[in-house]
Amino acid sequence: MDETNGFVGTIAHDRVLRTCNADMLALGFANRFEKGSLIWWNADYTHYQVHDRIPDYDYYLFVEYDACIGGDGNRLLADMMADDADFVAQPIDAGPGWYWARFHAASYPDTQLRASLNCISFFSARALKHLAHRRRVMSAPDGPHIPFWPLGEAFVASEIAAAGMSFMPLARYGDVSRYRWFPPVLETDLVLPQAGCAFIHPVLDRKRYIASLLRHTHFVRHYFMRGSALRRELARFPGEVSRARLYRAAASRARERLRLACGGI
Repeated sequence: MDETNGFVGTIAHDRVLRTCNADMLALGFANRFEKGSLIWWNADYTHYQVHDRIPDYDYYLFVEYDACIGGDGNRLLADMMADDADFVAQPIDAGPGWYWARFHAASYPDTQLRASLNCISFFSARALKHLAHRRRVMSAPDGPHIPFWPLGEAFVASEIAAAGMSFMPLARYGDVSRYRWFPPVLETDLVLPQAGCAFIHPVLDRKRYIASLLRHTHFVRHYFMRGSALRRELARFPGEVSRARLYRAAASRARERLRLACGGI
């Protein structure tokens, strides 16, 4: 539970680790991020905290709140361990076409850059130990000069590859056809497989689902075209999106596309 913005009170579950930005800094990790927030940009930071607080496991599986694994979890873990995997995640093509590639060129030049979608990720203990060490080396005051702080999706995959550790694709263990950034899946629409494993992301409640549609729809014209996929989806929730909110979302998306076209992050 990230309590950077304040104590959240009693949590009605056991085995909850509370964390905050200050905990990350106390572990020796840099207070650096290029977008969003410290823990959002460096999603791997909390993995090292888990390993630090619960060190007696050989393997660790992390599943973000908006990701879902459908199928036999015990079989999934057994298969990953049988492969002697150090890291399992879904690779992202980190070639010149990847938006973040140019920003990471100084840290991972030439063919050294790797990337992965880590919403569902599996690590060996030795991989977590190595990655935490690398983050601390990069964070040290007398460490290397790093003009652009590496995004977690680039850092983890690149450092695993550089260390010669085994990196297995998530697709090896199940269906990833619904494992991506967009479009989202509404919780009530979620259908899990009867056999095998499936990895799904993002899976969102009604409020977050609508917000995601409004924020990430690619073309402004789709906000106003009656036949667009966005308008068909919003029609499922009559009265929940006002005309004013639709205009604000369209204007925000237009500004975002302009910023990206101008080379911003």
